[in-house]
Amino acid sequence: MSSELISLLEREAQAERERLLEEARQRARDILQQAEAEAANLLEAHRRRVDAELEAVRIRAQGVAQLRATSLVLAAKDEQIAEVFQRARQELERLSRDPSRYEPVLRALLQEAVAGFRERVVVECAEQDLPLVQAAVQALGLAAEVRPNPELWGGVRVRSADGRFVVENTLLSRLERARQVLLSEVADILWGG
Repeated sequence: MSSELISLLEREAQAERERLLEEARQRARDILQQAEAEAANLLEAHRRRVDAELEAVRIRAQGVAQLRATSLVLAAKDEQIAEVFQRARQELERLSRDPSRYEPVLRALLQEAVAGFRERVVVECAEQDLPLVQAAVQALGLAAEVRPNPELWGGVRVRSADGRFVVENTLLSRLERARQVLLSEVADILWGG
């Protein structure tokens, strides 16, 4: 009986060992499945995070590219507008060198500049304009001293005798004063919008 008991105990031990091994294998499979699921979740979360970062980088890059393109377009438009005003200045310079066209313009600039003065004035002008300005002062019957000023061209600067009041009325100063108003009109002409 002892051998039968030993045999029975061995079979029971073997069955217990098999059961425990199967339980351990099942637990290992469960742990492996859980680890694989967690790894898949981590991988998916990482993929989403990387995709989100890539999308953010793409959006930033698009924004930077858009800003750069806008900046380049604005710079090109600024250059074109500056060129328009440079050409206008060149035309005004050309006008100031044509006595037949320039004399009536210069007389009108002088007349506008002295309009607010009641007493004797000092009229400054470019050296080459002295004869035209002196003739205009006489023709308009003004009490004025005419002086050359190397800083001026294409018009006059009128000062009160005490120097407290100054009116500059030159082609260039008028162009600069009108520039802000003309900017939108020039842009509309160049780009229709």
